[in-house]
Amino acid sequence: MLGRKIVKSLIAFTVVMAAVVPFPSTLSQAQTGSEVSQTWLSTPRNSNSVFYQEFKDLEITVSQTRNLNNQGVTISWSGLGRTMPGEFASNYVQIMQCWGADSGPLPEQCQWGSAIAATENLMGSFAANRDLSRGEDPKQLYNAQYLIPPPVNLPFLKSYRVPFISVDGESTFNYKKFFEVESSNEFSAAPTGVSGSGEAVFEVQTALEAPHLGCGAQTETGPRKCWLVIVPRGEYRANGTKILEGERLSGSPLSVSNWENRIQVQISFSPLTVNCKLGNSERRVVGTELIAAAFTSWQPALCKDTATFGYSQIGDGEARRQITGTLTGSSGLAYLSDPVKPDLLGKNQLVYAPAALTAVVVAFNIEKNFRSDSPLAAQNGALVQDLNLNARLIAKLLTQSYRNDVPGGNSQEHVATNPRSIVSDPEFISLNPDFEYFQRGIEPGGLIVSLGNSDANAVLWRWIQNDPKASAFLSGQADEWGMKINKYYLSLDLANDFEIESFPKADLSTYRPNANTPEPGFSTLDMRPYAHDMLDAAILSRKGDPKAKMVWDTNRIPPAFVSSGAQPIGQRFMIAVTDLPAAKRYGLGIANLVASNGSLSEAKDSSIASAYAAMAVDQVSGVRFNDGKTIGASGYPLTMMTYAVVNVCTQTQKALEEYSALIKYSSSAGQVTGESQGMLPYGYVPLPSSERTKATRAAENILTDSVKKGCPTDEKENPEPTPTPEPTPTIDPEPNEPTDTSDTAKIYSFNTFQERGSLALPLVLTSALLAIPGFALGAWLFKRSRKSEENEFD
Repeated sequence: MLGRKIVKSLIAFTVVMAAVVPFPSTLSQAQTGSEVSQTWLSTPRNSNSVFYQEFKDLEITVSQTRNLNNQGVTISWSGLGRTMPGEFASNYVQIMQCWGADSGPLPEQCQWGSAIAATENLMGSFAANRDLSRGEDPKQLYNAQYLIPPPVNLPFLKSYRVPFISVDGESTFNYKKFFEVESSNEFSAAPTGVSGSGEAVFEVQTALEAPHLGCGAQTETGPRKCWLVIVPRGEYRANGTKILEGERLSGSPLSVSNWENRIQVQISFSPLTVNCKLGNSERRVVGTELIAAAFTSWQPALCKDTATFGYSQIGDGEARRQITGTLTGSSGLAYLSDPVKPDLLGKNQLVYAPAALTAVVVAFNIEKNFRSDSPLAAQNGALVQDLNLNARLIAKLLTQSYRNDVPGGNSQEHVATNPRSIVSDPEFISLNPDFEYFQRGIEPGGLIVSLGNSDANAVLWRWIQNDPKASAFLSGQADEWGMKINKYYLSLDLANDFEIESFPKADLSTYRPNANTPEPGFSTLDMRPYAHDMLDAAILSRKGDPKAKMVWDTNRIPPAFVSSGAQPIGQRFMIAVTDLPAAKRYGLGIANLVASNGSLSEAKDSSIASAYAAMAVDQVSGVRFNDGKTIGASGYPLTMMTYAVVNVCTQTQKALEEYSALIKYSSSAGQVTGESQGMLPYGYVPLPSSERTKATRAAENILTDSVKKGCPTDEKENPEPTPTPEPTPTIDPEPNEPTDTSDTAKIYSFNTFQERGSLALPLVLTSALLAIPGFALGAWLFKRSRKSEENEFD
């Protein structure tokens, strides 16, 4: 337990944004998207070109082009030839992000040339980089403008490259000064299926991730626009000759002839920074990561007329301690999913208001890679759209029970009889039959999970623990095929530890891949490291990078294990525990969850709403929470409602007014789904009207005088108790409306305190009469009181 409490405070980030968005008074319809489709012939083309027949039917679609942040956008295409299985020899597309004028970017303005080594090895020479093969393209100049200077070029060599020019105007051949394989978002090659169509989810970067592009940075005309550039590659070289069977297409997409075949789509961004009105109040808000995406969107809309709200993402346990604490500077509003337990309430009156409805999900990024002799080989390169997982399969992943998730797993006796990975598990194949044909060795880099404790993690464990088969597996019982839990997890009693809210990595095995690797080799945390949080887990999944560090690098000072890089494009297999907004943001697939009785649940609006209606009700606070067992077959089992929780006893009237405005906004205009700032991001389900009503009523209730009657008065000023405590009255229902006793329809009295006499008046009179001695006495008493409060908190 102590270790969990320590970990809870390890991950925190603070985002403070500003705004100029007006406060809409009514809930309107969701905003439409900004999808754009464009054909190759949308730009005038030379019908006599050898490329005309190859690309005349090519059409691309970009799923979102406005109000972008750092996120995934889906780029799909049709009308291209089929990519040969197992390599990128021909008929693929290359995707990059560029800055540039409204007329379009130059090749020098594009982030390109840092290919994943495993992908580049499947391509022809120069096809994945900025280097130019001299004489290959008759339209390309090979002069001093492109001649790489020493020391790369010796005086007698002629090596050419397209330089990179940053948005600040710096031109350099050393583009790695600005971006490398770990940071670049380029798609060196995205394959086309047998039908001539393909799909890729591209990570769009802002000026925060790629300052050298400057996308979204503020300019005189607004956030800087940028470009997505898609360069198709067929079977013809830049010089007009066709590759032969067994050859690979060579040449950079930045050379003139290849660049002329591009399709370019302009993209625009949400503001990265906006200044709040001077003199605004500043209010702290803390809480669960489940609210992060929504609150980041709401912040600008609240900044103009209300206050500057600074949101700090912290562990749920720490948020509960802050909202019930008396330490100066603690937040007066916390976002929580599980209610505060009575033993932590102390001298507090809390008001709960529904804020956001979403879910924890198991997300994936898997590219189809079937054996060449299988009936599904024609689908290779496409994205897997459907994945089914049950609680026991997730339990197997969380407990390192596959050999692939243990250092040196093939030689470790305690997992030697278990399947190598989930792809070779008969239970997984029974739910996902197509994976029986997957290429050997194409498997996930573990299940990516976040570090720290959270209610979201606890909900996943509750669902697993309440599944009979999964619970039996956690207790040591083998599945029908003989697979058993990794023995190092048995001592954790995961089947019965109902307080667990983290993902422990208990297998301390190490492995030396060769004699050059020093003892003890790499460990579990090298091989299967944690993500920082659920958002980071989604980002890593999108990049196809499990961050596994299993390569011993003697060139490091000191030598260390390093990553071998992201999985090659076309062979990505990533699974992660994240939240639905993060999965939607980065274009990840969402696994369907299968119960022990075989019923299947999808993370869609209807099943999430159904799950919330079926949730258990806390008997103390009256709020609904996910206990892992009361949600029926029609509901998504990992659904979570996030509540805005206000401590009315510790806040000034002005603070309560501003928190009230926040709650009113988030339950009205903040429930409109869309891309723009101030709206509800995709991945949240708009609150039902009944929950919006409860939130609005809660926002009004925290401003009433009757609410604070249950709050304690200063013990130093009120030493004498009265015999009988006075309960906090509930708020009466609206006229002609039936009394609502559920959730947040009323203020809940958690703890009342005896009234005490007051020394305040004598102190004031004494101070007035004695002047300076009185002020000194008052200051001394104040310090004594504050010290007493802090000692009590500690």
